[in-house]
Amino acid sequence: MKLKMSPQKIGILYKQTMKKIIYITTLIIIAGCGTSKIDNNNVQNSYYPISGMNAKFKYANSDSYVFHKDLNKTESKNEKIYTVREIQYSWGKKTETLYRLENTNVMYFDTQSGTENMIMPSKPKVGFKWQSIDKAWEYEIVNMNADLETPTKKYSGLLLMKASQILNRDADKLKNYLNYYEKGTGKIASFGNGELMTYRLE
Repeated sequence: MKLKMSPQKIGILYKQTMKKIIYITTLIIIAGCGTSKIDNNNVQNSYYPISGMNAKFKYANSDSYVFHKDLNKTESKNEKIYTVREIQYSWGKKTETLYRLENTNVMYFDTQSGTENMIMPSKPKVGFKWQSIDKAWEYEIVNMNADLETPTKKYSGLLLMKASQILNRDADKLKNYLNYYEKGTGKIASFGNGELMTYRLE
């Protein structure tokens, strides 16, 4: 004997089934997005993590410091989504910086010029060079296994990047900088004119 269901009951069962399908699909999408973020940000671009990064840097020759804080929010520029980091200076100044991944390269959005530049290649190697969009700066990976000692810690296996002014446009900045990065951590220290300028505390 076959039981017949009313159209009303069939409609209720259909709605319940669709709700379950939507719920499961949503969970799969969320899990997939989370995995993608971990893989891209923490593994492939670990020399310059763009989210979840909080760090304090001290100026070598003064009591001043700068604090980098992940604001755990995003911002859209030119139809591209960036993670937002706040930079707080000990003398009260605050600025926000924007970063995103493109093919696992770390990109930085300059709010003053409205342009985007690569700040760290996805697969850095010694000798790799690139320039800012406005051709004002050139960057080069000069070492992938550098040693460094700061006032608080000894490091090894660091990436060393050289940043050089091409046009001498920024009069308040030096001609060359040497920046050190640790895999899985990010920036460790900066040198200018052969002297330590800033170094990471935490």
